[in-house]
This record gives sequence, structure tokens and C-alpha cells, in this order.
Amino acid sequence: MNRRKKKSGLTALITIAILSALTAGCAMLYLVYGDKLADRSESSLDHVPGDYQAASPEEILVESLLEPQVEIRVQESGDEAGEHIRDDELSTYRSEITSDPLRSYCYDHLDPADQRLYEEVYGVLRTFGSGRLLSTTDPDQLKKVFSCVMLDHPEIFYVTGYSLTKYTRNNVIEDIAFSGKYTMSAEEAAAAAAQVEAVADACIANAPKDDEYEKVKYVYEWLIHRCDYVLNAENNQNILSVFLTTDTVCQGYAKAAQYLLNKMGIFCILCEGEAMGREAHVWNIVRIDGEYYYLDVTWGDASYTFNEADPDAPTPPEINYEYMCVPYTEIAGTHLIMETVTLPVCNSMRDNYYVREGVYFTDTDDAQLASAFATAYDRMKDTVSIKCADPTVFRDMERYLIDREHIFDYLRGNSKVNYIKMQDRNLFLFYLN
Repeated sequence: MNRRKKKSGLTALITIAILSALTAGCAMLYLVYGDKLADRSESSLDHVPGDYQAASPEEILVESLLEPQVEIRVQESGDEAGEHIRDDELSTYRSEITSDPLRSYCYDHLDPADQRLYEEVYGVLRTFGSGRLLSTTDPDQLKKVFSCVMLDHPEIFYVTGYSLTKYTRNNVIEDIAFSGKYTMSAEEAAAAAAQVEAVADACIANAPKDDEYEKVKYVYEWLIHRCDYVLNAENNQNILSVFLTTDTVCQGYAKAAQYLLNKMGIFCILCEGEAMGREAHVWNIVRIDGEYYYLDVTWGDASYTFNEADPDAPTPPEINYEYMCVPYTEIAGTHLIMETVTLPVCNSMRDNYYVREGVYFTDTDDAQLASAFATAYDRMKDTVSIKCADPTVFRDMERYLIDREHIFDYLRGNSKVNYIKMQDRNLFLFYLN
């Protein structure tokens, strides 16, 4: 620890530790004043140099998603053992797919040929089928449509990939037979689905009934409170890891959010891409009162990224709201989006967490600051977030609250203040205790 005597007689202690949380370069700084603050107006915060260095993202921020396990065989035409899916079967599958518009986003954005193939793939997977001949002879088309089915249907948790047999003549594919790769029997899947639904129904029973924003916030918080990020957890690519075991990774978080919100009548789809420009990552897009937002529950679970570099540093909050209901401009610096189908445009801040909670600042508004801190105290919160609209507001806020020490105008009897400063995110997080 570094100590420096101040002219006023107050001792300021600043310890710098690393919070390798949501972007590279997030630092935790905590300032501890002396026993008295009566003459604090005569003092200034003296930033003692520390060993701070920009935090590089932890490997666990992203993980390699399991690519569909694809097994390919080649046989001569004439040896086909399977049969094409009948029109009456397709009609049944089509009715299931289109019965709930919240579970058919990818299907709705495919051309008719791809939609027919989607119906075939969906039907095979739903019935634990194998060896059915498809309407396509293009393995790449099949790969795309298989992904679309899995993106739309988190309830198909028992499939890890597929096998296909190419029937060829003179090296030309004449037919493709398709089978799912299943992790359990139909009976086992039905039993697991019943368990999942029971847990989901219990969750939803306590959810807000009307406000769509509050429903999304409830699911975001419920998932983070329930789950731990465990890289090699069993079933971590599907919803069983959330509802039955509670150890999961990004795809488990995202599919569980989709499953719950769809059951609650909220539009929620998966969004695939890369995080920090490194490896595969999955998050969500939600629709609240007609506007679309990105939602990343994985990165909302702040605890799993905390680097305990200093045992004396304050414990980070369990939930980080930086990636709850954000537009593209807020996520573009950390998330690279890869579209299987065209995705909705997310450009609204109306139902962003910070806006809705009254802690989004376009200037150093004294009344808004007083309200933000008072609300946090009244709700018995441990922290209060101050989200600045841009770097200029952030710098002004830092000068006002930290350099000029007006932070103490809003604290209730505190003789010290711990805070996190995330300059890349224009965000302050102040600890109230």
C-alpha cells in the first residue's frame, strides 16, 4: 500500500487493483479517507501511483462453441435405404413451426426452398428420426438450415449435430440422407423437458406481469443469480445446464434467456459472433415495446471475470448491467456479429437499463445525481452506477464527483468511498458501504 500525508492532515489511501471484467482496461480504484472529513473541502484527492496496468480479457470471457458434430458418409446411388419425408408429415411440422411466431424467426427469414428443408430437418430432430432423404443435395445449404433450426428452438436440447449420407453417381450427389445425433432417447428427453418446464414455470410465476422491460430485467437477474460460469460443464451448450444443473457457458445462458422470455411472450432470439475479436460467443436480441436491443447475460455475470489481484479490494457486484438492453453502438466495440439470417437493427436507448433506472447522464445534473443515490439507499443497494452519455460527460463527471469531491454531497455519512471507473464504457460504480 502507498500512503501519502495530505496538507490538511487527512491521510488518503488509494489502492489500485485489476477488475478484468467486461472490457480490457477496466480498473478498480478505491479511495479511503481518514477518520475525519470535516475539513475535506481543504483537501484534494491525491492519486498515489500504483501498479495498474490494463487488464487483458480473461480466456473465460469467450469459449469455442461446439460446432455441430457432422458425420459424412458417401455411397453409390441405388443403395438408398431411407425415404423422403411425406407432404402430410411436412404439413404437421410446418404447423408446429408457425404456431408460435416467437420461435420461428430464422424460418421466417428463409426463402421457400430453405423453409421446406427447415421443415424436414425440424421434423427429423423432433421425432428422433434417422436416414430420411432431404429435398436438397447441397451440404452447405443443410448446414445453414440446421443452424437455423437450432437457433430457433432451444427446446431441442438433445441434439449435438447430425450425420448425412451422400448418394452419388459419377461423383455427383443425387440424394442426401439426414440423421440427428442425439444425446438421449426420446423417453429421456421427454422426462428432461418436463423437469425444465417445471423449473421455468416456477421462475415465471414470480415474474412481473405487465412491463416488458421489467420481464427482461427479471430474467437477466434470475439467470445470473442461478448460474455459475463453468467452462467444461456438462450440457453447457444447451438449456439443461441452466435449468437442471446451474453450471453453464454463454450458449447455455443465451438459450435459457430465449426459452424463458419466449414463454413469457417476449421476442428473444440468439445472436452469434465473436467476443473481443477472439473466439465464438452467443448472446441475445430482445424486443421491448417494438424496439430491439442486445442482451448478453454471460457478460452480465460480473463475478466470473473478477481477478482477485488484491484481497483487500471490494467485492464486485454480482450483476453487471452494462450489457442489458443496449444498442449496437454500445456493443460494437466488444462483439462481432455474424448473421445466419438478417437480424433486427438495435438502435434504441429507450429501454436501456441505465436510462430506465434513472442513472444515464447527459451532464452533471445535481438533482439527477441526488435522486440516483437516494434511490439506491432507499432500495438498500450496495452500489450505484453512473453511466455517462459520452467521454466528455464522463470527464466532467469525474472532475465534479472525484476531483472536486462532490461525491460526498450524495453519500450518507460515509468517510470513505470505493469506486470502479470504466473509462472505456463511460461508467462509474460507487460502493455505498
